[in-house]
Amino acid sequence: MKKYDIAILAAGVFWGVIGLFTRQLEAVGITSSGVLIIRSSGCGILFLLCALCKDPKLLKIHWKDAWLFFCFGILSTLFFTYCYYQSIALSSLSAACTLMYSAPVFVMVISLFVFHERFTRRKLAALLCAVVGCCLVSGVLEGDSQLSTAGVIYGLLAGIGYAFYSICSKSLSNRGYHVFTINAYGWCLCAIGGLILWGVSPAAPVFESGRNMLTGLGLIVISGFLPALLYCWGLQSEEAGKGAVMASVEPVVASVLGFAVFGETPTLLGVIGIALVLGAVIVLNTGHQTPQSAAEAASPLTGHVGVR
Repeated sequence: MKKYDIAILAAGVFWGVIGLFTRQLEAVGITSSGVLIIRSSGCGILFLLCALCKDPKLLKIHWKDAWLFFCFGILSTLFFTYCYYQSIALSSLSAACTLMYSAPVFVMVISLFVFHERFTRRKLAALLCAVVGCCLVSGVLEGDSQLSTAGVIYGLLAGIGYAFYSICSKSLSNRGYHVFTINAYGWCLCAIGGLILWGVSPAAPVFESGRNMLTGLGLIVISGFLPALLYCWGLQSEEAGKGAVMASVEPVVASVLGFAVFGETPTLLGVIGIALVLGAVIVLNTGHQTPQSAAEAASPLTGHVGVR
């Protein structure tokens, strides 16, 4: 398994533990919009600081690419998160999670035309394993969800938004932008959009105690900054479609966390679902491997890739 694949898997793991922080924040009165504002604002600040410390010139972008940064920050990150939370509110967490993980389907289809990625039988097998596995893990097939028309629509829109997160990130990497640049602008735009929509008040309770602030910091660093950094870096030299499937370990990690930390009882179908998602990762990383590309030869400290 290549280092870029490991980075994407690690990103999925970090995203999967977000429930540890969101449940604690919700318990002190911070709504989903507050979580979004805290996470995006914190990540935006961290990535800005990283860019400034490494090289202030990293914050320079070509105006012709401004629309792509806007799409990454507003039309993918903010749009995806808003639709995902709406889907949860109108249906259930399990149904919303399943609908969101329709994303690898959209990524693979879009990547056929945008990046000219090949759609192989191996990819098809991995995609089917991942999608079915996520359905089983979520509990949807066991009646553990409440679906509504609006909830389904928002869930599918979340999947599309999540797909464009991968597409936009890959496109910006292909144009030679550093991972700090991509995420600094993306998260700052997301934060600005969230503040315009909801204001500061939903996030205010995070400053009421030291414990709340530590929880917020954990949300920002562990389930925001690190996975965004790893996923964006991993996509530099990995196909967007493959990356989206590999990141589907997120609901698996969330389920295992529920078993281990929150005392949620695992079901037989849930265990089978976990095995299918892990099987999808194995399928994508076995067999014939393509030779190392020039992008893979780039130093992980530079974060740059050549235009393809």
